[in-house]
Formats: sequence, structure tokens, C-alpha cells
Amino acid sequence: MPRSPSRDLSDRFTGKRGYFRRPDPLRRGKIALSWIALFAAGAWGVVDVAKPAQRVQYSHSHGRLANVHTAFEYNCEACHKAHGISELGPISVFKAHDRWHDLTCEKCHGGPVHHDSANTDAKKFHNRCSNCHHDHNGRLGSLVRLADKDCNQCHENLGKYHDAANSKATKPYQNKITNFVTDHPEFRSLDIEKNPRTLKFSHAVHMTAGQAYDPGQAGMTVGQLRKIGGGAAVTRYAPAGATDDTKIQLNCVSCHALDSGIDTTGFQDIKKTLAKGDPTHSLLPPRTEGAHFLPVNFEVHCRSCHPVQAKEGVSTVGKDQYRVAPFDVSHRKQPADLVTELRAGYLRGLSERGHPALNRPPELGGKLDPQPNDLAPRTLGQEVDRLTADAEGIMFSGGICAKCHKIEPGADAKAKLRVAVVPDRTVWFKHAKFNHASHRGATCATCHPGTDAAYLAPTEADKPEPVQIVGVKTCQACHAPPGTTVLLPDNKEIVGGGARHACSDCHRYHNGDNPLQGRGAVARDAGKPLTLTEWLQGKTK
Repeated sequence: MPRSPSRDLSDRFTGKRGYFRRPDPLRRGKIALSWIALFAAGAWGVVDVAKPAQRVQYSHSHGRLANVHTAFEYNCEACHKAHGISELGPISVFKAHDRWHDLTCEKCHGGPVHHDSANTDAKKFHNRCSNCHHDHNGRLGSLVRLADKDCNQCHENLGKYHDAANSKATKPYQNKITNFVTDHPEFRSLDIEKNPRTLKFSHAVHMTAGQAYDPGQAGMTVGQLRKIGGGAAVTRYAPAGATDDTKIQLNCVSCHALDSGIDTTGFQDIKKTLAKGDPTHSLLPPRTEGAHFLPVNFEVHCRSCHPVQAKEGVSTVGKDQYRVAPFDVSHRKQPADLVTELRAGYLRGLSERGHPALNRPPELGGKLDPQPNDLAPRTLGQEVDRLTADAEGIMFSGGICAKCHKIEPGADAKAKLRVAVVPDRTVWFKHAKFNHASHRGATCATCHPGTDAAYLAPTEADKPEPVQIVGVKTCQACHAPPGTTVLLPDNKEIVGGGARHACSDCHRYHNGDNPLQGRGAVARDAGKPLTLTEWLQGKTK
């Protein structure tokens, strides 16, 4: 009978029936690894409890939080929504990627939407903060300085996320923008066809010595300025040691002051000037960053050389003349309101000088009665009306008001004329951030060509200036990748670049319908602010 194969197998263990108690090297290795794994798991648990800093840094975190979130370093629930047992299920493991997106940023950040014109898909995308903002990039990581790819998620095809029916834009939007250098459009603020300038002003004339129209004209001297604007104007605009014959030479800082200059000597001088009742709201708010220039203010910057005064009034009665000296009238008033002020000024002046019409007795009789023999006007009001009409013609037909402002027809017979509204362009680039203090190393004329001194004919200077701000090409000369060749407005090629040029370097995102409302906007307030203890502990409610 042949031998069974199974018998051969069993004979292999003859005398070795306890083989399973004497593991071979492979089995011993498996046992050792099991003990090591058990010890490591236990040690991991001990470290989690004893040293939470190491736990967060090495065990359960993708990296350190940014400085602004350091208080939450050891408390993941401060930002991440907690998930309970009820949410566990057979497929919950496949939702781990979505769970880290569930954040509670709105506890501390208002996070208003971008534009009201965002459609449903855009709003759904916006509601998840982590689609754009990423932490755990180290202490110096920024949650607001984003890469262009984050913006391009929508701006590569903006029409897909734009609801035209809810749009407040008056001009078509740019459907595709992916990079500042390659496909960024020209700055929209520089197009003023639909909102033209109404102020007649020439930088060239004002930057010329004496503000003269030709080299042979003396122009404004220190003596003239002292006569018109007084000693305060001389102190402000005249150089030290100047004589009365010295021409006044203005420069950029004569009128343009950064908002960081508050509490300086110059600012205090302005404050003293405005304390007499002039408007102060445009100059006195405590702004310190230096990003923007304070508004040019007539009462502070212009009135020293261009006082708003009614001309001298002369009333002749026989051989006597009754003169009303030039008197100040209000700025910022429309002609209909200013006429009332002119009448009051001339009436007051003639009354103070004892005009004969004040003592004329009332005259009775009809039209056939003989007229009086003296030359005094029948009523003082008639003479006041004559002087007012003369002054009104000068102010609104070429001098005083019309010298700087565009005069338009009024809306009705009562207001026959009106001064065209001067657009508020204290901030030109309302949809972008620009910091003048960061660019102080360049001359003003680099970005504002045409603002240097130049003799111009009065007819050339007596018109609104074009926009003296360069376009996007000049900005791209610096704000582009290193070595980029850029074509300047004068068709000159230049190799520059290197300065930051990401979308978030110039543009804000949240609260986009109110672009000038920055971090302090009410729309950015948290819904329910936390106490200090709650904030540090990362309370969710």
C-alpha cells in the first residue's frame, strides 16, 4: 500500500509537537511589532494629556496657526465645528475631507458677502470661508493675502457667478481677469466721461512761481498775499526770510497733506484757522495710516489767495458818494442763496454810512404828481437791488465763483443759475487699496504727469484739467514678475517688476458693494461678540 502524502507532512513535526510554542524569527518579529505599537499608542495618549502643545504641533495638526489665531492653538473646537456620535456612520469616513471645512469663523468675523449681484452658486461658495482662507501655514502665515488662484475660482469666468438683475454696476464688468500683468483692464476710475470734472483748475499755473501766466508777469508776491490773506497765509506759503517782492512758490505739500500728519505743527495751524466756524469734518478725524491725502479744502487752501468777496458798492447822490467796502460772503452756497447774502451786505453798508434814502419821508400821491428834485433813489431797496445785480453779474459771469466753478442754468425761474456740483474724488480708486506712504520714494509727477510748473495762457488754464493719473501700464512697470517687459504709456519698453502684484494686494473682497468701508465697517461686526474668557476658550455659542 502506497504511503499517504498527509503522513509525510505529519512526520515533519515528529518530536516537535509544541512547535507553535516555539515561534520562528518571523513570528517573533510580529509579536515585537505588536508590543511596540501598543507602547507607542499608550505613549501617544500620555503625551496628549500631559503636553497639549506637542499634541497640537505634532499629532493632530497640519501646522502652527497664524499669529492672530495663536490663542486657539490647543483648542481645535474653537474654529472647527464639533461632530457628535449621531453623525458617525458607514460612510462618515469618506466625509473627513468636508469636515475640516466646517468652521465657525463668523463668531469673530462678520464676513459680509462680496457683491449683491452674486448668484446662488457664488453665495454658496462664499458661505464656506475655507474655500479661500487657509490657516495652519505657520505663525507668519496670512489669511488675507491670498494667491491669485483663490480669486480666479470666480474671476476666470465671472459671468457664471454674476446675477445681472441685482447688479449696481453702471458699466459692464470684466468677465475674465486672472493676473494683474496679463489681462487686467484699465482703471475704471480714470474714465470720467459720464461724470466730468466741473472745477476749473490748473496745476501748471499754481506750481509756477507767482502763479503767473507768462515770465514777464509778477504774479502773486509775499506782499500781495499778506494784503489778501493776512499773516497766517504768509506764514504758511512764503519761504523763510522772504521779502514782500518774493514770488510765492507752491509745491505739492502746500495743498496735499497725508492723513498721517495729524497733531503736527502744520495741522494745528489748520485747526486754529478752522476754529472760526469753517467746516472741520474733512480735516479733523484722527486718521494715521498715511494711505490717502486729506481733502483739499477751500477755507484752508484756496481762500488765502482767492477770497470770496462782493465788490465795492458805490451809490451816488448828487455830488456825494456812499461807498460800501468789499465784504466777505459765504462759500458753498448756490447763487439764489448768495443773492440774499449780497442784498443784506449792501443794505447794511449803506445804512451804516447814512445813505439819504434812509431819511426820505414817505411820498404820497399818484403817478401824475411831480417827482422829487433830489437825486436820491425813491427807496433804499432800489439802490440795494442795483448794487446786488452788479455784484451778481461779476461773481457768476467770469469772476469770483465762475473763475473756478462751472455755472449752469438753474432748475426754475427762482434759481436761474446754479454752481455745478464738484464730484467727491478724495479717493479715486474706490475699489482698490492704494497707499501713498508706500510710494513716497517716487516723485509725485511720476504718477501724476502734467502737474509740473508751466506757463499757460489764461484761456488754456481756465478749463477743467484732464485726469492727471497714470494708467495700469505704469503700475505694471513695478508690480509684475521680475524681468517683465512692460510697455509704458509713452510707448517706451522697460524691464522691471518684482513688487507684489497679487489680486489681494490691491483689492478687498468682503463688503464689495461698499468698497471704502474697510475693517471697521459695521457689516464686518460679529453677530454675537464673545467675552474675553469665551473668546480664549473658543466657545461656539
